[in-house]
Amino acid sequence: MGSMVSDSQRDRVLGMVAAAVSEGAQVITGGRKPNRQGAFMEPTVLEVTSDMAIAKEEVFGPVLSVVPFRYNAQAIQIANATDYGLVAGVFTRNLDYSTGAARQLRAGQIFVNEWFAGEVETPFGGYGKSGYGREKGREALWNYVQTKNIAIKLGGQP
Repeated sequence: MGSMVSDSQRDRVLGMVAAAVSEGAQVITGGRKPNRQGAFMEPTVLEVTSDMAIAKEEVFGPVLSVVPFRYNAQAIQIANATDYGLVAGVFTRNLDYSTGAARQLRAGQIFVNEWFAGEVETPFGGYGKSGYGREKGREALWNYVQTKNIAIKLGGQP
């Protein structure tokens, strides 16, 4: 895994991990700065609860926060409880369940049994506080145009 953008960003993410641990998160793996030059951090997996700050914020670092659940409806509720909604994923053998879950999830892009599929023509963007409109696809072009309706009456009195 490559370096993060800066030492200060790495330190910010390490601070988020430390705060999560103080809230009760369990470090499954990683969570440390390796003994090497550069803005590196070990890939990290945390088991958290949905009320922890790290489960609600965008980390922008090599951290995966896992929230255990018992029932599928609970998983949808947890996923939709965030202020963000850029991407969601569903991993299942049941295609009927995956399409139902995709309809219920509030995210700009839903992946089923894969992650980050789609070429430049596939629209990309989030719900809530994620993203800045739509990138890629024809939807992205609407960021560069201003629609104007001009109505002209032809003939007769003005």
